[in-house]
Amino acid sequence: MKKWVQLIVTAMCLIALAACAGQGDGDIRSDIRSQIAGKSFVYEKEGFGSDFTIEIKDDNTYSYYEGVLSSIIGGGKWELDGSVLCLLGEGESDRPIQNYFKVDGSDLVFRAEKSSNFVYIDVSDGERFHRQ
Repeated sequence: MKKWVQLIVTAMCLIALAACAGQGDGDIRSDIRSQIAGKSFVYEKEGFGSDFTIEIKDDNTYSYYEGVLSSIIGGGKWELDGSVLCLLGEGESDRPIQNYFKVDGSDLVFRAEKSSNFVYIDVSDGERFHRQ
């Protein structure tokens, strides 16, 4: 009988622990979403004739504009995986565009690995876009 009680208590603890872990992730994701959704971010370096801006919209879409000398206004959908933001879109040659950023407070930090980069400006790993 004693082993059954221990087994039941252990199972209940594991269930409670799993529930808490799930809530924490949701809270973190919600907090990160609130840091980026509905906000604009400007590249720390010069854009193509003016500011290079990324706008993260509330409806899980985004747009970017590399500057006044660029004729391209890009965009697509965005997703969050923990604190990693992925911008998904279509390129001029129908190649998929994927750009990854680490959300770091009020900044987006570019992650070059697995990113396809942008059209006129080549953003390097670790470069930042600051929230306006």
